[in-house]
Amino acid sequence: MTSWARGRDEIVGMLQRRELTQVVADPELAGRLISTARQHLVSAETLAGTDPYLAYAALHDAVRKALAALLQVQGLRATTTGGHLAVQHAARAQFGATMGSILRPVDRIRTTRHEGEYPTPTTWIDEDTVRDDLSAAAAIVDAADKVLPHLPVFIA
Repeated sequence: MTSWARGRDEIVGMLQRRELTQVVADPELAGRLISTARQHLVSAETLAGTDPYLAYAALHDAVRKALAALLQVQGLRATTTGGHLAVQHAARAQFGATMGSILRPVDRIRTTRHEGEYPTPTTWIDEDTVRDDLSAAAAIVDAADKVLPHLPVFIA
């Protein structure tokens, strides 16, 4: 089996910097991450009108878990050193050329969720904020689900 070539140098660098680590590739776990991501999207939609901050956190978690599934199926996982950003950077390195428009909202979703967790006096997340990004998050989860079966194990 050959390794995924696109973004290879970036992934190797992330492994060397210990932002990512190699684990046993687990397509079943990747599928569970996608299922959980879909559940988070339902939760975000359900909570949007009553608890938009929690809804937005669920929306962000859906995106993060979908991107983590892409890594898991390749035998990669973010470390505590790399954290959520490593998941995002690895996905962009490998899939930015083919999924660029779908991945474009990822950073905005991450920073909006961060603002909700660590608010300033001007931070405001409401139902519209959640609903505005819900379709983008769903597109990311759908795209990750479609590509999972086609990803080989990453060989450093």
